[in-house]
Amino acid sequence: MPPGRKRRAEPQEPAQSASDRGMSQPPPRRRRQSHDNDSAQSDVSADDAYHAPSSVDVMVKKMVRLALSSEYARLPIRRTEISAKVLGEQGSRQFKLVFDEAQKILRSRFGMQMVELPAREKVTITQRRAAQRIEKPSTATKSWIVMSTLPSAFRTPEILPPSKAPTSFTESTYTALYTFIISIITLSGGSVLEQKLDRYLMRTNIEQYTPVDRTDRLLQRLCKEGYLIRNKEMDGGEEVIEYMVGPRGKIEVGESGVSGLVRKVYGRDASSTNIAEESGSDDFEARLARSVGSRRTLTQAVEATDDVAENEGRNDQSSRQGRWGTRHRGGDDDDEDYRR
Repeated sequence: MPPGRKRRAEPQEPAQSASDRGMSQPPPRRRRQSHDNDSAQSDVSADDAYHAPSSVDVMVKKMVRLALSSEYARLPIRRTEISAKVLGEQGSRQFKLVFDEAQKILRSRFGMQMVELPAREKVTITQRRAAQRIEKPSTATKSWIVMSTLPSAFRTPEILPPSKAPTSFTESTYTALYTFIISIITLSGGSVLEQKLDRYLMRTNIEQYTPVDRTDRLLQRLCKEGYLIRNKEMDGGEEVIEYMVGPRGKIEVGESGVSGLVRKVYGRDASSTNIAEESGSDDFEARLARSVGSRRTLTQAVEATDDVAENEGRNDQSSRQGRWGTRHRGGDDDDEDYRR
């Protein structure tokens, strides 16, 4: 008789423990998957919103970079360059929006703003004839430069030191040289002949070399960067070359910069406590305003001079004003006006 098989008894307690383990499992996997899908979709949407800026934002950033890089090289920001490098073909009609947004970023983050340069004056006969043929000036010729938004009281060397590129000495020397040359041209009536400018430079011992570069190269650089304008014209078969203040020179230096340099050279201070000093300062300001050509400053200086003349009883003030008013501007003895 074959041996009988013995049935193995199945344990019940382990099965019960397994069932207990099944009861303690986490919630169904379907809920977890739905929660994970929702979080993944929210992350993707946030990434898309961060990594996909609008076309206007891209153009605004390009505009800010173009403005800062152009100012570093002392180049004007031309309207044609903005159309080619920033707007492109699709954004040609969004110039005003992009320009205004770039101005906001420059003011809030960099403390700067773009200032429009004045148009070049038409002085020669050829330039005037060409200007008459143009019926309406085109907006494509507009250009801007970047300037600080700080008030004039805070634009001091302690707050705004010279740039360190290439060096602080080179930058400060270059600024002093073009301010000096622009002041000479402005005090000479707005233009100066090349021979007369050479005589002024000879007095300061920079007729051939300057701490920055050779004098002829320095003048070429000033003309290239817009501080000066060099006009060449034929007069009676002879070539006449004269220098004028350029668009950048009018904005960066201007009448206020020229007046400040003259006051510094002659040791004039705005705050005076003595009556005699006040009368002398008013007389000096009137002469300075006539030389610079500022109508607003001239009016204020003449009114102040008239008040001092009435208080002190100086009857010859009117004749002196007439003599200074009819004096020829741009002569060789212009610097004699401040020695009296």
